[in-house]
This record gives sequence, structure tokens and C-alpha cells, in this order.
Amino acid sequence: MIEARQVAHAYARWIADGDRDFQAMMSPALHDHVSGRTGPETWDMVWSWIERSFEERRAELHGWGTLDDHRIAVWVTLHGKHIGSAMPWLAGRPPSGARIAWKQLHVFAVEGDRLTEHWAVRDDLRVIEAIDAMC
Repeated sequence: MIEARQVAHAYARWIADGDRDFQAMMSPALHDHVSGRTGPETWDMVWSWIERSFEERRAELHGWGTLDDHRIAVWVTLHGKHIGSAMPWLAGRPPSGARIAWKQLHVFAVEGDRLTEHWAVRDDLRVIEAIDAMC
């Protein structure tokens, strides 16, 4: 069984640097409830958005834990500098150079040694407000 600490640290490395160890934990049929898509390749798309939207990325891992027999939670903030608007919810915003702190809570369902489902609550509004304040 995958440990919560292992998932949390792998996710933090992924969101900051695109480390593929995190995606290696995923089932080929992982269902992402945020996008409605299935499969680890969804995360390639999201990584490309992150990479083209923010530089000088750093993940601040606040905590992690096991919620029940098959779910893990990861609480993280991505810090960075706004350089583009590849994230769909940033569409139309010019690069601002704004420093962002993107707070997120992720929940992953686990079956054996694979992540099978994903849910997230993110503070996208604070990122938009930080960017808009610079424009």
C-alpha cells in the first residue's frame, strides 16, 4: 500500500519540478474528478499549464494523512512567479510577474500500490487576485 508521506512528497516534487515519480504511482485508469478525465496523461497536460504559467516554483508541504482505509490527503502551497496564462482559468491575463501562493488540498483514492482517483480544492481566486493586482 502506498504511504501518505510518499504520495505527499512525490506530489510536492511534481507540482514544483514536474518530477514523474508522482505519475508513476497512478493507475492507468486513474479518474480525476477535477477535470473529469481518466489516465496519468491528464497530469502531463496540467504540468504543461503549470510550467508555462509559473516560474521559480517552490512547493510548501503543510501536511498529509490517511483519511480512511483507501484515501490520502495532501495539503500544499505552490509558490511562484506568474509568467503566462496557460492555466485555463488564467486565460487572457498577460504575464504580470506577480508572486503567487496557490493553496491546495488534494485527496487521492488508493488501491494497493496505485492512486485510482483524485479530488482537489484549490484557492485559484487568490492567484487571480495577486495577478490582477499587478496589472
